[in-house]
Amino acid sequence: MSRINPLHIAFLLLLLFGFVLYQHFAVQKKIAHKEQRLKELQNVAKEIATLKNYWGDKKLQKRRIEEILSTPFIKKFLKDTKRKRDRYTILLDDVGAKEADRIADKIFNSFVKIGSFTIKKKDKTKISMKVEFRL
Repeated sequence: MSRINPLHIAFLLLLLFGFVLYQHFAVQKKIAHKEQRLKELQNVAKEIATLKNYWGDKKLQKRRIEEILSTPFIKKFLKDTKRKRDRYTILLDDVGAKEADRIADKIFNSFVKIGSFTIKKKDKTKISMKVEFRL
């Protein structure tokens, strides 16, 4: 009857132990990677929630639009304002080039939702602007 050499058994156990260690470290590496990804996703979710609160608040949007409309250099060109449930439509008339640039800069650099922005030429120096804000 042939006997199994104890060195073969020790080598096999050592090989098995090495394989288990390798698998353990591979799983730990995957877990660390998943934890990192989870932290990144949590940060993105917080940012999205902040932006949603900032852009989704209708009262805040309405207040920002009213601030824009009450600005003196916009107020003097304001011809018509229509308020609907979820929209503000304004018409600015007889606006010169420099004033149009300032008005467009003020509107586009504000945190408001713009539905449409239309410019019509009235004569050589004056334009008419129609802006639709969304709530």
